[in-house]
Amino acid sequence: MKENISKYLTKKENNQKKNYKNKLMGFLNKILICVILGISLLIIMKKNDDFKNFMDKKVFKDNLSFAYINDLYNKYFGSVLPSYKTEEVAPVFKEKLEYKTYNKFHDGYKLEVSNSYLTPVIESGIIVYIGEMDLYGNVLIVEGIDGVDIWYGNISNINGKLYDYVNSGDFIGETKDNFLYLVFQKNGEYLDFETYIKD
Repeated sequence: MKENISKYLTKKENNQKKNYKNKLMGFLNKILICVILGISLLIIMKKNDDFKNFMDKKVFKDNLSFAYINDLYNKYFGSVLPSYKTEEVAPVFKEKLEYKTYNKFHDGYKLEVSNSYLTPVIESGIIVYIGEMDLYGNVLIVEGIDGVDIWYGNISNINGKLYDYVNSGDFIGETKDNFLYLVFQKNGEYLDFETYIKD
């Protein structure tokens, strides 16, 4: 009996060591790939002036969408941090934006919603700002993976912290009354409500 238990424990310890080693090797491979890609880009920029000008424009002059880069990286390489498999849990809150009416308001739009409306995320992205703004009250800005910054104004009970990744349809907060302010901005230009919202 003792012999069987010791064999079982030894086998379990070996499996744990093997899993740890596989995760470590996977993480090191991701780092190696990133280093190779970075060095390759630097070499190409050094040799090709057109590519250097292109990178200069895209990285230093235009808005660089970290949410888009994060989404691409996770799609092809997986998460930077090691993941531990847990049971799949269905989301409790997965909604679409619902409103009664909307009107132009300053640089954005004022939507009439139900009182204390549970606001969903319109486009997946990274929370880049939380704070007060004139005209809009308490504001949360999500930089979407499509490069559009979406401002959610008049929000309380915010569900998330700065630099958290949020998915489309997730609960982001609730309105303080029956109005929600939305602003859509890309590369310093304000976008039209009708062209951005896809019903």
